[in-house]
Amino acid sequence: MNRKDKVIILGLIFVLVVLAFNIIETIVQTVDYENRKDSGNERWLQVENRILQTEEKVNTFEEELKRWNK
Repeated sequence: MNRKDKVIILGLIFVLVVLAFNIIETIVQTVDYENRKDSGNERWLQVENRILQTEEKVNTFEEELKRWNK
């Protein structure tokens, strides 16, 4: 094997290592994104439930106020 072949092989190994690192980093970022997205969706469901509960309380108070005004 001459020097040129060794340089090419080392270059290919370097490229493969960088490519493997990039693939692993992409997978980690994707998993992190999905976890954050799910967490955000759960939070919005909590907010929606609080809004619905508040609307229900307001409707109850409005009905009670109508009864008191009669």
